[in-house]
Amino acid sequence: MPSVLALVSLLLTGPIGLAWAQSVPQPAQVEVAAELRRLSAEFGFALRGVERSEGIKARAGGGSLPDRLRLLLEDVDHVIVQRPDGGIERIIILGEKGVYIPPPAGNGSQPESGEAIVLATQRQGSSHLVTLGLEGSTGIPQIQATLLIDTGAERVVLPASWMPRLGLASENLAAQTVQTANGLVEALIGRLPAIWVGPKRIEDVEVAFIDDQRLGGAALAGMSLLGRFRMTIDDAKNQLSLIPK
Repeated sequence: MPSVLALVSLLLTGPIGLAWAQSVPQPAQVEVAAELRRLSAEFGFALRGVERSEGIKARAGGGSLPDRLRLLLEDVDHVIVQRPDGGIERIIILGEKGVYIPPPAGNGSQPESGEAIVLATQRQGSSHLVTLGLEGSTGIPQIQATLLIDTGAERVVLPASWMPRLGLASENLAAQTVQTANGLVEALIGRLPAIWVGPKRIEDVEVAFIDDQRLGGAALAGMSLLGRFRMTIDDAKNQLSLIPK
């Protein structure tokens, strides 16, 4: 007499088991950009950067909106901004997930894969600001600075008046015209040895220095830093969660 295990194996691998497996519905493949636009119209959240997901396909499932988004965006780097009531205010698409290779380790620690960094933020209208540590050249004390989180900025952007405080000279930086929300401006491009994100030291970060008046005294945490993480902004708790890629 065949054992119970043998009977189970027969049921799973025989004609009945195969028919059952084939009958289980599999999540449909959809175009991410098109599905995001459809969900945006249905649930009323805003979209930014959706064009960066054009051509990417993903699974579309049912259930709650968070479950549907989890399936849809599993291969896409993104930021989900929540409303105070826990709903979704907007989704920012950063692009298809890639493999990030961090700079060689130096002094200080690098985030371990999957280790979340949670920082308190300050509100400025619908935007969030976060306090980071800017590490200048050798012998320059670290600067604690509050930066506006801006996923539309290609680099960390700092006022030009901060260069001496960070031990940087204009002649050692590269002049470049960059696009900002206020149009094309002249910038000086360089690199900071590190930026401290909470207790973690993130090495070799590209920065752009722009005339203070152009920035209105503001500083921006852009994608040369934030692009190394998967991000979630919690509006209700005023928190930024960063998970290293």
